[in-house]
Amino acid sequence: MPRVVVVGGGLAGITAALAIADERDDADITLLESRSQLGGRVTSITDPASGIALDNCQHACFRVYSRFLQLIARSGAYASIKLQSRTEIPFMQVGGGRIAALRDGKLAPPNHMAGSLLTFPFLSFKDKLAMRKVIKELAGMSAEDMSSLDDQDFRSWLQAKGQSERAINRFWGYFVMAALNTPVEQASAALSAFLFQRGLFGDPHAFDVGAFTSDLSDSIHPDLHSALKQAGVEIRLNTSARGLRWQGTCTAVELADEVLECDEVVLALPHHLCARILSSKEMPEQVQSVVDHATSLRYTALIGIHALHSQQVLPDDFTFCVCVDEPVIQMLFNRSAEVDPGNMPVGITQWVSIPVSAAGPWLDWKEEKFLTEYTRVMKSTFPERWEEPEVFK
Repeated sequence: MPRVVVVGGGLAGITAALAIADERDDADITLLESRSQLGGRVTSITDPASGIALDNCQHACFRVYSRFLQLIARSGAYASIKLQSRTEIPFMQVGGGRIAALRDGKLAPPNHMAGSLLTFPFLSFKDKLAMRKVIKELAGMSAEDMSSLDDQDFRSWLQAKGQSERAINRFWGYFVMAALNTPVEQASAALSAFLFQRGLFGDPHAFDVGAFTSDLSDSIHPDLHSALKQAGVEIRLNTSARGLRWQGTCTAVELADEVLECDEVVLALPHHLCARILSSKEMPEQVQSVVDHATSLRYTALIGIHALHSQQVLPDDFTFCVCVDEPVIQMLFNRSAEVDPGNMPVGITQWVSIPVSAAGPWLDWKEEKFLTEYTRVMKSTFPERWEEPEVFK
């Protein structure tokens, strides 16, 4: 039987291994993962001080993530996700506490959010009129139209289309930041156009939000592990690939104390690790271009903050919100409303999770500075409920 080695046990590697197992009965498939559990960057860690399992960031999915939901269905992990029955994305004014939601209505896309957008208080009527033309243009773009925008940043493109700074910062920029983890001035206009066409304006349920009912390692790791085993995939955890061996094509994967011969290899790794593993004196010439390209790619930081309170600090019906005009505390998620009751940490009543996208400017911040920002946002918006968190990580 031909041996296929998949290097990397994140979502991409797991999906690749299952797809190969489903399509090729003759393949002997081995999945290598350097950590002790599957999931890659979709994972949890145990806080050493409190012993609480915390996701490495607030993770959410959307109904438009069809391939991810396909993976969840393939592994039978249905109970791990709660999905909205309709799109509702609340925006909140910090300090005043005013909340207004963008939600789908009865009109067909791309106008299904028109009703809530017309009454959206954080944009002017002039902003909304100008936005209608851009929404129509994005919804009608062909793949060729979008591809032609790849060398232009999305902010410049929006400015050329008459979008105000308020509309860019409070609407367009938020969705780009949240979905692409990139500031709007650094985001490709082509990729941003794809995001809005396929997501927000393509289907009335595309942006239905999904939340995980437990920490990620508990939610999806067991079911993904079980699905791989049932498919006949050999899983080798705590096993790192050090390099590849070449004889015109790849013939083996080098491990710490073993050489794993193979007929095919799938690298499902971050790009810098792909470049490192591919590189060797024996690699074919065409592989060098892949290494060069992978080496040129950059990362954008993402910070996850967890605040766990012994008392309730958010309103009863609060699920999540976008914090308008807040650079650091960009969103608040009521993790208590997502997690199944049996999965809440003992002694914790309110769990608030905050993702900080495009977080490069704040990587050198100490925990105290993030706590100060969080305290300011919460105390000024919900002063009658405020109390210091028991755990802040």
